[in-house]
Amino acid sequence: MKAKQNPAVAGQLWVQIHRYLGLASLFFLGLAALTGCLLCFNQPLDEMLNADLFARAAPAARPVDPLIAADRFARTHPALQLTSVPVIVPADRNIPVSVAAAPGKPAPEQDQLFLDRESGDPIGGRSTAPGWDRRQFTAGLLDLHYRLLAGDWGRWLMGVVALAWLISNFVGFYLTFPRKRPFFANWKRMWRFSFRSMFGRLMLDLHRASGLWLLIGITLLALTSVAFNFYDEAYAPMATKIAPLKRPLFDQPAPFPDGARPTLHYTDALRLARVQAAKDGLDWRPATALYRPDWNFYGVTFTDNGITNYHRLGPVYYYFDARTGALAHEVNPYDDSAGLVMLRILYPVHSGKVAGNVTIAIIFLLGLATLEMCVTGFYVWWKKRASRVAMAKAQARAAQAQAARARIEQ
Repeated sequence: MKAKQNPAVAGQLWVQIHRYLGLASLFFLGLAALTGCLLCFNQPLDEMLNADLFARAAPAARPVDPLIAADRFARTHPALQLTSVPVIVPADRNIPVSVAAAPGKPAPEQDQLFLDRESGDPIGGRSTAPGWDRRQFTAGLLDLHYRLLAGDWGRWLMGVVALAWLISNFVGFYLTFPRKRPFFANWKRMWRFSFRSMFGRLMLDLHRASGLWLLIGITLLALTSVAFNFYDEAYAPMATKIAPLKRPLFDQPAPFPDGARPTLHYTDALRLARVQAAKDGLDWRPATALYRPDWNFYGVTFTDNGITNYHRLGPVYYYFDARTGALAHEVNPYDDSAGLVMLRILYPVHSGKVAGNVTIAIIFLLGLATLEMCVTGFYVWWKKRASRVAMAKAQARAAQAQAARARIEQ
């Protein structure tokens, strides 16, 4: 007959799993929580650090249309191709555009330029590669959060940390279950803490209660973190296997890997996109115009307010052949398969942009809570470590004494 496992021994095993998963991931999880909180304000932070690029001293008296400025820039700078242009820019802001090398030309040192809102002339630029000067700070912050500035192996490491975080959350939830009855009367105590408690007790209660109250939000952050870090290896193949996309395209090899030159212009792409949106009954506004040299496609994104945002499932994309103007592709998560919904929901949920400022604030608070749980969890471990070490030494001395007595008796 199989002997039953001692509940106390089983409980201790789960405590050790929770403890050592937490300790192993503590530093990296705390770093991700801190950088994630800062990234909730990445756009305002970037604009504050680089106000000389983003903002004008005074609103433009006669602001030039951003796409007209983009087409004019393309004609006068044949060695460059503009790959992204905002459709709507306030009169007191310059026009940020992304640039790449034209086919056969050397890559530019700066891949983002800023065009004057009135003249359309370049007034400055920067590289968007990760860095720690003010021009590249937010890009560096994002790369540190996602990949530890270490490429793929850093991404994989952060994915393992996110998985450990996810498992530890559920183990910690299980450990709050009381061993005595009545269950709910005793469990209710686990959801409370008091700032009048002794400091050590407060740290334990705060660690436990915040994990309970915020379990759903923290679990969503952990799940989306795992999915992001193993996106190409696991998440995207799984999502599209479960529900294949209705309109797949960019998963195929690009026809122009060395780039191409468009025949049409950005203003043509915007006109075509507006016609297509009206035909489809889409009442959203164009937000960003794109060019993909590897496919020789112009694209236009549509959002609810005409500003690039990731409310709900994010923008709708229309792509047009840059030679003929024919509709070449459409990315619309609102009428595609559940697979595309699974792909597009990740970033809005993880960043909090799914419903605007309210959900961004929630993600910020969840980041602070994660940082708090790292600190309180480490304190509880460190505080109890001394008693565990003393107990282990006492047990070792007792075992040695018992062994000595056994030798004497022999």
